Amino acid sequence: MNVDPNVLKRLGGLGAAALATAAGGIGLFNYSLYNVEPGHRAIIYNRFYGVLDRVYSEGTHFCIPLVERPVIYDVRSKPRTLVSLSGSR
Repeated sequence: MNVDPNVLKRLGGLGAAALATAAGGIGLFNYSLYNVEPGHRAIIYNRFYGVLDRVYSEGTHFCIPLVERPVIYDVRSKPRTLVSLSGSR
């Protein structure tokens, strides 16, 4: 079977381009997912519209890479000690 070496070179270039495209797509997909832990809430900052109105609860969520950025806040209640000057114990 005779195979032209130029055909093999072109196919090798296509394979490298396909591999680079697949790696870039996987990286972009991974960058678009974020996780909100229990006891936290998230809001989305959009570069075009500012802060969006929705609050995201715990779980895995999706955002548009390079356009949206999640800002995650801790909303758990924390104990506080109050000092008062009263006559009782």
